[in-house]
Amino acid sequence: MTENRKSDLIHDLLLPTLLFAALGGMSWAVRGSSGYGGSSGCIFAGVLWGAAWWFIARDSSPVQTRRYASAWIIFALTVGIGFSGNRGWMQWSSFFEGRLQTNYSKGEFLPISPAYGFLWLFIAGVPWAGLGACLLAWCGPKQPFRAWHWVARIAAGVCGVILARFLFNQLPDLFLPLHSSIADRYQDLETNPNLRRLINDNRNAITHLGLYLGFLGFELARRDWKNVLLIVTVGGLNGIGWAACQNWKWAPGVWPGVNFNWWRCWESSGGISIGIAYGVAFYLVNRRMSPEEAANQAPAFVNTRPNLERFGAYLGLVYGLGLSIQNGLKGWANIYLGNEDYWERQFWFVIGPLMLLAIAALAIRVWKTPHPSGHAGDPLPHSFFLVWLVLIVQNILAQLVTGPLSNRNELVFNIYYLVLFIITGAIITHYHFRKAADPYHAGGDSA
Repeated sequence: MTENRKSDLIHDLLLPTLLFAALGGMSWAVRGSSGYGGSSGCIFAGVLWGAAWWFIARDSSPVQTRRYASAWIIFALTVGIGFSGNRGWMQWSSFFEGRLQTNYSKGEFLPISPAYGFLWLFIAGVPWAGLGACLLAWCGPKQPFRAWHWVARIAAGVCGVILARFLFNQLPDLFLPLHSSIADRYQDLETNPNLRRLINDNRNAITHLGLYLGFLGFELARRDWKNVLLIVTVGGLNGIGWAACQNWKWAPGVWPGVNFNWWRCWESSGGISIGIAYGVAFYLVNRRMSPEEAANQAPAFVNTRPNLERFGAYLGLVYGLGLSIQNGLKGWANIYLGNEDYWERQFWFVIGPLMLLAIAALAIRVWKTPHPSGHAGDPLPHSFFLVWLVLIVQNILAQLVTGPLSNRNELVFNIYYLVLFIITGAIITHYHFRKAADPYHAGGDSA
C-alpha cells in the first residue's frame, strides 16, 4: 500500500507537474519571441500541454480509468490557452517599480503602490491559464451532455462577459488604478497614451475573468465538483504564481549591471507557473480509478465514439502545429531575412491551404476506415508517435526563433530549451514504457 501511494505521487503529481512545467518553461518563453506573441504564442504552448496531458492520461482500452483523457483535450487546450493570449500585460509591469506610466516615450509617470502590480497580474493570470482548464473540463463530462446543456454552458460564459464589461464601464474607479484622483488624465488619452493601453489591458483582463467565472458558475450550478476543482486550481494557482513572479522586475536589482533578457526569463517563469498549476490539477482531479470503478461510472468514461476521438486528436494537432509552424517560420525569417509582414503572407499562402487539406484528408481517412461503436482496440495506437511529433516540431521551432547564436543571451536560451526538451522527452518515454507494462492501461485486470 505504501509503495502504491509513492507510485501515485510520482506518476500522478511529481512527474506530470515536472512535465507540464518544463513544457511551459520552453513554450511560454518562445511565446514572446520573434514570430509569436499574443494568441499565436499561446497556441504554440497550448498544443504542447494538450498533447502531453492527453498522452499521460489515456488508456489504450475503450474504458478510460481517468476522467479527463479524451483526445479532444489537445484541441481544447490549444483553443482555450490560445484565446487567452489575445490581450496584453505590458502596462502592469511598471507598477512593481512604483510607476504608473502615462507617456513612456517622454518619461512621464505617476507614483503608484506596487500592490497594484500583484493585483493585476493575479487578475490576468487566473483566466490566462483558467480558460484552458474550462475547456479541458468540457472533455470529461460526468454525465452525458445534451444540446441544451451546451447552450446553457456557452450562455453562462457569455453572461459572465456581459456582466464584466458592464461593471467595468460603470465602475472605472474600481478597475482603473488611481482613476478617482486622475480622472482628467484618463480623459486626455492623446497626452497620456499609456493610459489608453492600460484601459484596454484592464478591460480585456476583466472580460476574460468574466468569461472564466461564467463557465465556473455553470459547473457550480451543476454541482460537478471535479470540474469546479480543476478550473479553480488551475486559475487560482497561476494567478498566485504570476503575481509572485512580478514580471522579473526585481532581477536588475539582484544582478546589477548584468545585461540579460530578463523579460524572457519572466515569460519562461510564467509558463512554468501555468505548468505547475496544471500538474497539481492533474493530481487532484485525474487520478486513476480501478477498471471496475471506471466501468461502473457513467457512459461518458467509455469511448463509444472512437471515430470522433480520432478526428479530435487530428484536428487539434493540425490546428496547433500548423499555426505554430507558420509563425515559427515567419519568426525565423524576421531574424535572418527581415520584413516579417512579407514572410507572414508568403508562408500563410502555403501553410493555410495545407492545413485545410490535411484536416480534410484525415477526416476522409477516419470516415473510410471507421471503428465500430464500442471498439475494443485502441482508436489511436500511434499516440506515442503523435506526442513525439509535437515535441520535436515545437522544439525545432523554438530553436529557429532563438538566435542568432552569436548573441550570448540567445545562445543561453537555445541551451535551456535543449535541456527542457531532454527532460520532457525522458518523461514521455517513461510513461510510454510504463503503459506498455501496466495492465490498467492495457485494459486488463489489476495486478
